Amino acid sequence: MNVSRILSAAFVLLALALGSLATSACTSATDSSASGASGGTSSGGGY
Repeated sequence: MNVSRILSAAFVLLALALGSLATSACTSATDSSASGASGGTSSGGGY
């Protein structure tokens, strides 16, 4: 009984960690692509 509770808690924590990592990765990828697009546009206008 105690082992199953520990395992279930570990799986929940693992799922939460993976979810937060996936969210942060998607956010950083979106931010970098947005900044890259704006940077490319501004630098292109400068030249």
